[in-house]
Amino acid sequence: MNWTKLLYVLILVLLYIPMVFLGANVVFPKYTGNDGNYYSYPVAPYYAPYTIPTATQNMSVEEKAKIEELNKRITDEQKRINDENNAKQKAWEAEKQAYEGMKYRFVAAFNLLILIIALFITMQDSVIMGLFLSSVGSTFAATIRYFDSRNKIAFVILVVTFFFMIYFINKKKDTFMDWKTKG
Repeated sequence: MNWTKLLYVLILVLLYIPMVFLGANVVFPKYTGNDGNYYSYPVAPYYAPYTIPTATQNMSVEEKAKIEELNKRITDEQKRINDENNAKQKAWEAEKQAYEGMKYRFVAAFNLLILIIALFITMQDSVIMGLFLSSVGSTFAATIRYFDSRNKIAFVILVVTFFFMIYFINKKKDTFMDWKTKG
């Protein structure tokens, strides 16, 4: 086994995969870093975390009724605020999921392009193998990372990539790992 060529393959794989994901975040910067999670803060003028206690001994019926009415208004306001925030969060998450789908399409299409380049352009065997393994690893990582994106176009790209990988393996099967005799 030619360890130098294996080292070249490993270097390509270790640099390619982060390069692709960093590139996806550069091309599609929204929802990255601190903007990757939804943060919600109540904006209503009054938001009480607790209701007013009613377990006091010396209260009149009218006072207890006022407190009950106030507690009802507080809980209704809290419910309204929570419902508003939940609706905003769902809308934000749906928008993020669609955007993540675009990132996944980008990564999958880029990996398919690299796989096609590795298949049809003449290069050193270690570079071809490095590009092949990198595109496989990056496609796998992107599929796991963006699994919930449910992007149909990206799925089609993934299927095409799969068949190109099968074609690549069949085409290169005789020389793919034959590094023993080559310098």
